[in-house]
Amino acid sequence: MLHSFIEVVGTAQPCSKWEKLIELAEKEGNKEKVLEFKEKLVECIVYTAQELIARGRSVDLDYAEELLKYGEDVGKRLSIGELDFHVNLLRNRISEKRERRRPREVESKQ
Repeated sequence: MLHSFIEVVGTAQPCSKWEKLIELAEKEGNKEKVLEFKEKLVECIVYTAQELIARGRSVDLDYAEELLKYGEDVGKRLSIGELDFHVNLLRNRISEKRERRRPREVESKQ
């Protein structure tokens, strides 16, 4: 399994390594590892998105939205209901940040 882990880690999407490890553990029939890796996947998506939202720059919010879209897709594919809950909460936080920013953007253009 360690060899497979090393092959998986070098991906562009920061949390996709957990998805690959889940698939690998499922193939091996290791239910304990499947659960562990699902928890790690949720943590990775949620904490990474929270960090990006906290930065608050437009580019960070855009990236957080992409990450949440990935989270929504992978959550449905792997039947992780908890992830859908967190994705919805974080999308609301992004919307709130963007709404608070709108008045400042309009003022700066005038």
